[in-house]
Amino acid sequence: MSIISPSTFTIRPAREADLPALEWGGEYAHFRRVFRVTFEEMKQGNRLMLVAEAEGQIVGQVFLQLHGSPLNPLKNGQRRGYLYALRVRGPWQRQGLGRQLIHAAEMELLRRKIYLARIAVAKTNVGARRLYERLNYQIISEDAGIWHYQNAEGEHIRVEEPSFILEKSLKEGDSF
Repeated sequence: MSIISPSTFTIRPAREADLPALEWGGEYAHFRRVFRVTFEEMKQGNRLMLVAEAEGQIVGQVFLQLHGSPLNPLKNGQRRGYLYALRVRGPWQRQGLGRQLIHAAEMELLRRKIYLARIAVAKTNVGARRLYERLNYQIISEDAGIWHYQNAEGEHIRVEEPSFILEKSLKEGDSF
């Protein structure tokens, strides 16, 4: 496999036509309804779906929740952005794309005057945790990681994924 230059990636907001590609050839087809709901919430300004495109295909993604939820409540009156669903397709991993997606998400938060970013990582996902910590995210709590979604067949699925919650101030000189 040849190394792909990071300059070959384009990071942009998802388009409706991108939704099938987010299923990555069926691997994430069970999230079809989740992608649709997230896209509709993006059109309303509550979320943002960023995708990385290379060689005419979607090779990475990160989603942002821009308004309150249990994982990103207000902190001292400040809004937080919650980054989630960060994924990079196998052939494009370990080339800096995950870092670029997080940076693009942080820039979108700053553009919206949101100065705190939060992300959760499964306790078993040591590689992602290392990435987030290298990008100055700090563990602030743990979470049982229980969440629900409706799969493509309409079944309600319960997920239990114990996680660490990490946070980063996007203001220079800030600490939390």
